[in-house]
Amino acid sequence: MKKSPEILDIIKNRRNTKIFEDREIDNSQIEILLESAIWAPNHRNTEPWRFYVVGKGSSLRNKISEGIISLQESSSGNKLTQDQKDKIYDQIYSSPPLIFVYSLLGENDEITEENYGAVCCAIQNIQLTATEMGLGVGWSTGKICKISNLDEILKLKDQLKIVGVLSVGYPKSNSKKTRKDFKTITTWL
Repeated sequence: MKKSPEILDIIKNRRNTKIFEDREIDNSQIEILLESAIWAPNHRNTEPWRFYVVGKGSSLRNKISEGIISLQESSSGNKLTQDQKDKIYDQIYSSPPLIFVYSLLGENDEITEENYGAVCCAIQNIQLTATEMGLGVGWSTGKICKISNLDEILKLKDQLKIVGVLSVGYPKSNSKKTRKDFKTITTWL
């Protein structure tokens, strides 16, 4: 039997990281991740990915925190306490670098969907490259992606659809995962 390719081990060890060490990462490391992203397959060679990197010390983190607070207050109909607001500010300010990942809208629904799929592949490239580099990536599509004025905060110029926000840093732990054997979900015809 052949030995598993090294890439399979990287794929099996990739995790959606939520908790990071308090260690800085260099912009050069993020640049390597972005370089890997742009080599994802994309139908029609549209290169639909757009990246907005918000560094750890960026002043935009304050606006992002305010956007999350506004979102939570409007969805619940209740004002947050100062402690709740402080927790959001602390969470955003302590997060490692954030990469907001967008997909270009296409001239029709088919191209828009193809673009979105390509950007998801680009994110997978980032995750696999990060794993190889000893980094972790958390891919979120939650509250931070739903901030009503996020396009304004990031000064978006193109017609874009958000695909997610990636937190990138050194993982505190790497939990074990299992999957069903592919043979149980595959039909050979």
